[in-house]
Amino acid sequence: MISVLFTVILLSVIESACADCPRGFEMNAETCYYFSHGEETWIGAYESCKLFGAMLVEVNSADEDAYLINKTSSSGDSWWMGLSDKLIEGEYVWETSMTVLGASGYSNWSPGEPNNHKNENCVKYAHSHNYLWQDTECDQEEHYICEKTGDISPIVG
Repeated sequence: MISVLFTVILLSVIESACADCPRGFEMNAETCYYFSHGEETWIGAYESCKLFGAMLVEVNSADEDAYLINKTSSSGDSWWMGLSDKLIEGEYVWETSMTVLGASGYSNWSPGEPNNHKNENCVKYAHSHNYLWQDTECDQEEHYICEKTGDISPIVG
């Protein structure tokens, strides 16, 4: 009887947690993530996330980074994130929050990155670099990750 009650409570908690994310998103640590099925340029990915009421993912901690790498690394694809140095070369900024990636902020660059080879201004999880961060040309088409907080109510209208 106790195990049945425990199972019912556990399923209720899981259902409640999943209900906080829009369809197609999944929750991790009170944030909802969308992993695209198709590919877009960096700006296309940024605009697609906005259409979902979300933003291109901003990676703020080692825990979040580990979760995202775990989710994407089995795909064999590279994935856009919301980091770029499009305005000032060498100054990487999270596009939605406009937070500058400084010495005290979290980062997980692949060795030798960022290198701005061939005017690379956008950042992705690079399949060829074991899903560490790599700057690359913004007009490449890649998969992308959107994020939004789990308690945002749906848009009506």
